[in-house]
Amino acid sequence: MLITQITDSHVLLGSRIAARFDTAAAFERLLESLRRQETKPDLILFSGDLGEDATPQEYAFVGAGLRGLEIPVLAVPGNHDAREPLWEALPDMLGRTDAGHLCVARDIGPLVVVGLDTIVPSAAHGEICPARLAWLRETLKSHAGRDVLIFQHHPPIDTGLDHLDSMGILSGREEFAGLVAEHGRVAAILCGHVHRSVHGTCGGAPVRVSPSASHQFAFDLRKGEPYRFSDEPAQFSMHLWHEGRGLVSHVVPVVTG
Repeated sequence: MLITQITDSHVLLGSRIAARFDTAAAFERLLESLRRQETKPDLILFSGDLGEDATPQEYAFVGAGLRGLEIPVLAVPGNHDAREPLWEALPDMLGRTDAGHLCVARDIGPLVVVGLDTIVPSAAHGEICPARLAWLRETLKSHAGRDVLIFQHHPPIDTGLDHLDSMGILSGREEFAGLVAEHGRVAAILCGHVHRSVHGTCGGAPVRVSPSASHQFAFDLRKGEPYRFSDEPAQFSMHLWHEGRGLVSHVVPVVTG
């Protein structure tokens, strides 16, 4: 199974982020790059920050582009997204719990794909609150003995990028790691938010953070340094999963020429 992961497109219509990044044009280049892939993916996972201002117009633009690819899409929100307008625009790509969190669980052949909503409304940091932990516990329990792939916006690890780690998951991370370890068959945890490719582990499972489909943040491990933009290209991830052999991941630059 071939899975494309897109993250952090931050689509903004009519202007540029930081007067520099035309993220709407970057999203169109991403779509063209995906159309040019010689091997068509079976599934697209969008790990948050679809839009910059969380407007219905942004989500309509993103939704139209994704549907035009004619590939199944699952998505979770990022810290720049808002649940209600996202749900109204893209209900076919999302799930929703009884508590209103945009979590989703789908059987994709032999693989169970679980999307976890980690956002805190109007905040940059994330959390996995008791309600979301309970939902995840029951979801994993109901798929005991199955291979599971989790995707979410905020990474459940410290990346060493100080300012970004201060906007990471600030509560529920240890409990989350415990659930991953208890299940024992989580192939990987796919994340975004950091605008860089980062690898780690959580609960014994690989954590793979995909770079942004629009713009990247600079690599800087100095304490107290704020994040800053870099000139690295827009990128996305391709994950190849084989039953019994796990997940192999590639980071791919957006190329349209």
